[in-house]
Amino acid sequence: MSSRFGRAFVLALAILACGMPVAAHGYVIDGKRWPGRTITYYAAAKPYRSEVDRAANAWNQARVGVSFVRAPKAKAEVVVHYSEAPCDGFALVGYQGPAHQSSARLGRGCDKDLIVVIAVHELGHVLGLGHEKHKCARMNAVVDFDGTPGRCAHHPLSYWVKHPLRSDDVRGARFLYGTD
Repeated sequence: MSSRFGRAFVLALAILACGMPVAAHGYVIDGKRWPGRTITYYAAAKPYRSEVDRAANAWNQARVGVSFVRAPKAKAEVVVHYSEAPCDGFALVGYQGPAHQSSARLGRGCDKDLIVVIAVHELGHVLGLGHEKHKCARMNAVVDFDGTPGRCAHHPLSYWVKHPLRSDDVRGARFLYGTD
């Protein structure tokens, strides 16, 4: 049996079993997309402000259909705070509605380059992306202290700061915001 025929057979079985084809991506959409083309943010974690800006810029350069724009705290849709957990991160996933200011947290005492890649991950959650479990992606739930996400080949932190997003992350955000 040829591999082309084998793939077609598996796809046909998936359609029969599930009513739809199996996704050829690994990204996970976990939250509601933001309604506009900009998401305003404020970095309340003062020592990490430039790192949050760098993380926002990484997503902006990926041209996913929505941009992060820094704003005063009172006008920000997302506020990035400090967390007590050392070198950790957390963010609400996706748009929380017009009456709610969304938030993210970055852990204290972390190397500033590592905070950049952690902030990129947390802003991915803000966009609406969940944890990727099958491919190399910034949205993997686990990251080493050298910035390497789970399921990715190890590189030094300097590499990950220059290349914080993987193609799967960008595809997921573009799918969610209608640019893919």
